[in-house]
Amino acid sequence: MKLLFRPRDKKYVGEGNLPFGSFDDTAEWLPITRYLEKGAESFGGKTLFTVADTDGRAAASCTYAEANARANRIARGLTEQLGVSKGETVGIYMLNRAEFVLSILGIHKAGAVQVPVNKDEKGERLAYILNYSEQRVLLTDAESLELLAGVADSLENLEHIVVASPPEEKLPESIGPAKVLPFSFFDGFSDENPDISVSVSDAERCMFTSGTTGMPKGVSRNHSGVILTVRAYLEHQGVRSGDTLMTVLSLAHANAQVMCLFASIASGASCWIYPRFSASNFWKWAADCGATITNMLGSVPEYLWAAEPGEFDGKHSVRTVLAGPAPKNRTEFEERFSVRVVEGYGSTEMGMVFWQYAEDFRPGSSGFVTAGYHVEIRDPEDTDTVIAAMWDPEVEKSPPPECVGLLFIRPLIPDTTLNEYFKDPERTKQAFDGEGFFNSDDLFSKGTDGRYYFGGRYSRIRVSGENVDPNAVANTALLHEAVAQAVALGVRLPDISDDEIKLNIVLSPEAEFDYEQFCVWMAERVPVYMVPRFIQIYGQFPLTSTQKVNLGALKELGDGVWDRSKSALSLKTRK
Repeated sequence: MKLLFRPRDKKYVGEGNLPFGSFDDTAEWLPITRYLEKGAESFGGKTLFTVADTDGRAAASCTYAEANARANRIARGLTEQLGVSKGETVGIYMLNRAEFVLSILGIHKAGAVQVPVNKDEKGERLAYILNYSEQRVLLTDAESLELLAGVADSLENLEHIVVASPPEEKLPESIGPAKVLPFSFFDGFSDENPDISVSVSDAERCMFTSGTTGMPKGVSRNHSGVILTVRAYLEHQGVRSGDTLMTVLSLAHANAQVMCLFASIASGASCWIYPRFSASNFWKWAADCGATITNMLGSVPEYLWAAEPGEFDGKHSVRTVLAGPAPKNRTEFEERFSVRVVEGYGSTEMGMVFWQYAEDFRPGSSGFVTAGYHVEIRDPEDTDTVIAAMWDPEVEKSPPPECVGLLFIRPLIPDTTLNEYFKDPERTKQAFDGEGFFNSDDLFSKGTDGRYYFGGRYSRIRVSGENVDPNAVANTALLHEAVAQAVALGVRLPDISDDEIKLNIVLSPEAEFDYEQFCVWMAERVPVYMVPRFIQIYGQFPLTSTQKVNLGALKELGDGVWDRSKSALSLKTRK
C-alpha cells in the first residue's frame, strides 16, 4: 500500500531530513533495528540516546554505532548461550536505564518477542505475567531483585535472570529456579549484526495491559505496527534528524518506546529518556537536554499547569507536545509554556487511530483518522447499525445523543494492530467482528468538519438495577464548588451482584467539604442511585508509570474512605 506523507507548515517541522524516507510504501518496511543498522553505518558517531538519572543529569549515552554493537552482543548472548529462539518471549523488568534500551533492541535483533513488564507490578500480578508469558530469560536491574525474590517460590519457567547493576554489587546466585547472571555476561559476544531473519510480519512485543480488575492480558503486536505508528509520528509531529525527542514515561510503555526511541531511530534523531516525571523540573530538563518534541499522557499537563510558574516555563526549545488527552485549558497552556499541543487517540491493541495536525487547532477534537485505519461509529444497543449522523461543532456545543456511538476500528494494513491476546484464542476471536472491526468500547462522534470527538468510555456500572454512567457522576460532582477533580468508579462488594459507586475527589484550594451535605447536594441533582456510597479525598490522584490516573488504586476501599451507609444520612427515593 502506498500512503501519503502530508506536507507540513515549516514552523512545525524540525531541522534536518528523514534519512530513510517517509515510509510511504508499506512493501518496503523493515523492522526498526534494520534502520538502526543503517544509521550505525551512515552516521554512527551521532548520539542516539541519553538516559538521565533521577536528578535529570546525563547518566549514560550511546551513539548509533555503540547502541547497534551492544544490542548485537545482547542478541548473540540470548541466542548463542541462553538458547533463545526466534519468536520466543524474553522479559524486561527494570527502571529506565541504558540497559533497558539496549535490551529492547537486542531482543528485536534476536528475533524474539519482548515482554516489557510495568515497573510497578509486584506480588501475584508480577508472578502471573512472568509465568503466563512463558519467558525463560528475564533482563532486569538490581533495584528489582527484591520484588523478584518476593515471588521466587511462584516462578515456573524462568531459567536465567540477567541483572544490570554496578560492577561492585554482589548478586545472588539464583532466584527461585533461575540462575542469576550479571549484564556484563553479554560483553563476551561478537558485536557483528546477527544473521537472523526478522520481518515486519513477525511478532515484536507482548505487552500486558494494566487492567483494573483481574489479571492483565497480553497484547501481542508485530513489527509492522511499530513502523505504522512511527511513520504517523514523524508526519504529524514533524520529526526530522535534527530533533531531540524527550520522554519521562516508562520504557515498559509503548509511548516511550515507539514515539521516542523508535521514532528517533527512524528519523536519525536523538532522544533523552528520564526515569521519572517531575512537574517542578520538567521544563528545566527539557531546556537542559535541548528537547524539541515530547509527549504527555494522563494528568501530566494538569500537574504542569498547577506547578508554580518557573524560569523555564517558556525558556526551552520544545516545539510540539503530543498529549492524550490535551489539557482542558489548551490555549492558556500553549501560551504559558510556548508549545503547540497536538492531540491523538490510540490504544495498546490498535495503536494511534486518530491524530491532529499541529496546524489544526480544534479544541475537543481527537483529529482525523490516521493513515492505515478505517473507522465506523455504531449504535451501542445494536452494534450492527452504523451511525451516519454528524454534528456541527461550529454551531453546537456538544454532539446530540443520536450522533454518539461506539468506535469500531478496522486496520487496512496487515499485521499492524492486535495480533492476538497471548494464549487466548477465544478473547482474540471475540475482539474482532466478522468484518474485521475491533470494538474500542469508547464513545465517539463525527463532526461535519471531518474530525472525531471523544465522548467517554462506554462500559457502565449497574447500581440498584439501574445502569449508571460513572462519567455522569463525576461530571455532576465537578459542579460542586469544593470539587476540583473527580473520578467515579464502580466497586463490587462480596456477595453483592450490583456495583456501588465510589467517588474519588481532589478538593479546590482551601475548600471546606462535608460528606453528608455533599450527598444531599448530589441527590438534588441526580437520582439517588447515582449518589456515591463511598467517597475518598486525595491531595492528588495516584498515577501509573505512564502518568495516567491509577484506576485500580482508586477502586480500593482502604483507610480514608467515607461510607454513606455508616452515616446517619438517609436519602429518600420518590415512591
